[in-house]
Amino acid sequence: MRHFQTTLVVMLVSSSQAFQFMSNWKITPPGDAEKQQKIKEKFGDKKLVVLTGASSGLGRKTAQALLRSGDYHVVGAVRDLDKMDAVAEIDGFNMNNFTPMHLELNSFESVHKFCEELKEFKVEKPIDRLICNAGIYQ
Repeated sequence: MRHFQTTLVVMLVSSSQAFQFMSNWKITPPGDAEKQQKIKEKFGDKKLVVLTGASSGLGRKTAQALLRSGDYHVVGAVRDLDKMDAVAEIDGFNMNNFTPMHLELNSFESVHKFCEELKEFKVEKPIDRLICNAGIYQ
């Protein structure tokens, strides 16, 4: 009986390792191939990050660090697009990997519009990171 238990344990461990190589396989449904190609053209292999409050303070430094790594496409959600454009130019943001979008957090209409624009922008690509840095002062 002891030999059987040992053999069973070895078989279970072996079988789980035997299929581990398949864990990273991704199967794209045929209808999605076109969408996947658009996503690949737009973002490459970069992860998509949405960062609120990207025009100053900690958000600005976070955007710099993410862009410097080269692994991310950052969507900077900000109140003042003109300020964000100036900051991006001063800090040397790679605009191929950075997209500023308007977002006023104390307006539900603005939040809704931002969500619609983001949904259209990202095609079907999932958001890999959401960094909620902006605050509302009253």
